[in-house]
Amino acid sequence: MDVGQAIKTLRMKQGMSQAALAEKCGMSINGVSLIETGKRFPPKSTVERLCQAFGIPQSYLMLATIEESDIPEEKRVLYRALVEPLRDELLEAGEL
Repeated sequence: MDVGQAIKTLRMKQGMSQAALAEKCGMSINGVSLIETGKRFPPKSTVERLCQAFGIPQSYLMLATIEESDIPEEKRVLYRALVEPLRDELLEAGEL
């Protein structure tokens, strides 16, 4: 999942509109939309504001963006055992 998809998933899990998220972060609705669709990558300061709006640490958002193909093949077993279940649990809890 890319950063934009993770942000959209978090926003929807928290029942937040793009307008509400934009207001909480001091952004435009268009800016949120561009990030969610992958047309713009958020700078670090924006990631910080987004995570504050969601009430999560930045590490949660970064965890959501790691995909199996990003991991060296010899370490993918560990990835599957640790990262995927953790990400799934956070998604179910509405934290990610």
